[in-house]
Amino acid sequence: VTLDITAAPTPTIGLSATSLSFSAVQGGSNPANKTVTISNTGSGTLTWTASESSSWLSISPASGTGTGTLAISVNTSGMTAGSYSTTISIAASGATNTPQTISVSLTLSAPPTIGTSPSSFSFTATQGGVNPSTQPLTISNTGGGSLSWTVTDNAAWLSVSPASGTGTGSATLSVNTAGMTAGTY
Repeated sequence: VTLDITAAPTPTIGLSATSLSFSAVQGGSNPANKTVTISNTGSGTLTWTASESSSWLSISPASGTGTGTLAISVNTSGMTAGSYSTTISIAASGATNTPQTISVSLTLSAPPTIGTSPSSFSFTATQGGVNPSTQPLTISNTGGGSLSWTVTDNAAWLSVSPASGTGTGSATLSVNTAGMTAGTY
């Protein structure tokens, strides 16, 4: 008599990634969603569940059978700048390697803040004389993230160049007194 006993099918959790990293600017847009594929690298049927416990992270779907794709999204609304981390747990009954985890990190940087130096300007000229010397305006980012800036003026006798830039930069203020009468402007 011969008796052959074969092993029962044993599912094994396979993940396309075991760590994810997100980054965003506080008060800005949420980072793009990411995906992780769950597969059965063993035999038999893999019936899995995904769970997480962070208020800023969402996963969908929360369960499936066989191969499936998790959509992972981050909602930074109301969060302060800093580093955050959590894990997603993937469990499957009968799997040889249950549970499996996916580490998730979020870096939320402070928003850009405009800094200017100096904060005021004063030009002096003689009516009908030459225009006063130009003066520089330094623009800097005193916050986080990246800063894109524009400079505008509201006086016909004042001009600023360049009118835009990114990061730390400078603009030159020029005055044209042609046709102006004596007075304070």
